[in-house]
Amino acid sequence: MANRVYEWVDERTGIKPALDYVMYRRMPKSVNWLFTLGSASLTVFIIQAVSGWFLAMGYTPSTATVTMPDGSISNEALQSLRHTTGDSLANFGYWVRGFHHWGANLMVIVVLLHMLRVFFTGSYKYPRELTWFTGVFILLMVLGFSFTGYLLPWDNRAYWATQVGVKIGGSAPILGDAVANILRGGPTLGAATLTRFFALHVLLLPALIAGLIAVHMFLIIKIGISGMPKSASKEQFSGEFFESTSLNSKKAGKAFFPYTIFKDAVVSLLVVGLILLATILLPVDSSNPVDTNNPVSTLQNNDGTPIMQNGQVVQIQPQPEWYFLFLFQFLKLFPSEFNFGLFSVSGEAVGGIIVPTIIILVLLLLPYLDRGPKRNPLNRPITTLSAIVILIGMVALTLFAINDLNKAQAAGAPASAAAASPPAAGGGTTPAATTAAAAGGSATTAAAGGATGAGDPAAGLKVFQSNGCAACHPNGGRAAGVGPKLAGTTRDDAYITGNIRNGRGQMPAFSADQVSDQDITNVIAYIRSLK
Repeated sequence: MANRVYEWVDERTGIKPALDYVMYRRMPKSVNWLFTLGSASLTVFIIQAVSGWFLAMGYTPSTATVTMPDGSISNEALQSLRHTTGDSLANFGYWVRGFHHWGANLMVIVVLLHMLRVFFTGSYKYPRELTWFTGVFILLMVLGFSFTGYLLPWDNRAYWATQVGVKIGGSAPILGDAVANILRGGPTLGAATLTRFFALHVLLLPALIAGLIAVHMFLIIKIGISGMPKSASKEQFSGEFFESTSLNSKKAGKAFFPYTIFKDAVVSLLVVGLILLATILLPVDSSNPVDTNNPVSTLQNNDGTPIMQNGQVVQIQPQPEWYFLFLFQFLKLFPSEFNFGLFSVSGEAVGGIIVPTIIILVLLLLPYLDRGPKRNPLNRPITTLSAIVILIGMVALTLFAINDLNKAQAAGAPASAAAASPPAAGGGTTPAATTAAAAGGSATTAAAGGATGAGDPAAGLKVFQSNGCAACHPNGGRAAGVGPKLAGTTRDDAYITGNIRNGRGQMPAFSADQVSDQDITNVIAYIRSLK
């Protein structure tokens, strides 16, 4: 029956020669299990597309307020997602969201591993430059999916993490304001932002990455897979630019079907198994609905009840996904501003925009920067060592970021609980002061403001404690956490005032109506008293 259907289709389309070419093409003998990562990436992409379709059917990209039966306030986007997902393994939506969430995480890992395999085997070299270019753009699309999809639950964790991301984009030289306005869809993060990110996530990015994957696969089939390079001692330039471009190198290999495709299928099934296991063992949670006055988020189940750990409500600080943590930490290595005489550039622009852009350009130009004929990593010591150093740096920065977040989490737990409550009447603390402390900006932004008159350090300490500032500035501001150490800052009051009014880095801007000048004066006095 299947043969008759195939013959019927072939008679009308002439598809048989193309399928034979794809399925029975010869592969280099040196192709091994490392070369299955591309097919694994395609498998995860298909999972993301299918699960994304189902999620989109029940999702409402709206920030409109929803009053819950218990009187609490939520929003349509978050509640539509919770309704679609459910809490039980018996709920179809539970599996859909679990597969989509963990598939997104695994896709970043698999695509990165695939890129590393291509890099260390020198497979980006002639004649595969276009294949490499499309691969780099696919990686950027994957990161774009992660950034735009993170906001869609419209919970507090996503809102404040996106605030940080948009702020970094807004620090770009010359075009910063335009970039921030384009991402937000206006001057602030709101309904227009959610609609824009939803459109990017489900319309533009899928079309772009699908086209890139199609071109990428066409080039792989047309030009062929490179295979593993020869050993360092045997790799010699023999007049042909690369051994792997020769048809003779493939004569000793086997056909793609059924030999190579069997390895692809095994690894793809393993990847699906990992996603399945993560979905069962690690349910996807959300945080509390968006609170524009407090970035400290409370993790919640899909029914809105808080998640408890060791008898306490689990609260987290503003933070990106794990694969952006290295950049989150990298920004802390830069001063707030670089002055070059006639002009100045913020540290956020250098660490968050300029350096990553240079790295992306280097990746794209790699086939022309490393033009030698040899592909073995030992025969390319400068390229190989540079990549290893960068990888070690990224891993180290990620670990440092996790360590800082854990410290801030432990130090800020009691204060975070206090910050979740409304300020006492006459206490003088404001929600914006909470945001200023917890958002983790520069050393003085936590207490920045239009300070006037004499400050009272004791009153400033009360503001610091009641607003959860220790969540990002542990030990009363004497140690670094998510935010930097406040003790010993040399910044003057004018600089602090400029930070709080105009925003800087991860610190949003606050108007005089939002932040009490006297409270800020008191907090500044407290910071000055720290030893």
